[in-house]
Amino acid sequence: MHVEGVRQDVPPKMGSIHYEILVDTDESNHHLQLLHENVKKYGTVFNTVAPGTHLMGEMRRMKVSDGSPNES
Repeated sequence: MHVEGVRQDVPPKMGSIHYEILVDTDESNHHLQLLHENVKKYGTVFNTVAPGTHLMGEMRRMKVSDGSPNES
């Protein structure tokens, strides 16, 4: 997981957060997309931060062989 955030000084809060979640899976692309939608819809941390912060990101598959992101 990679996370980058932009802090707002006044009032103090996180202005925006960009994330990339890398998942080691052999599930279909449809299931990976469904997992991401469920995290956004039902995830406790996501839903705690979301109301006051611009959240944007993606969930991507990792190559099983070496742990690096799969670009396909």
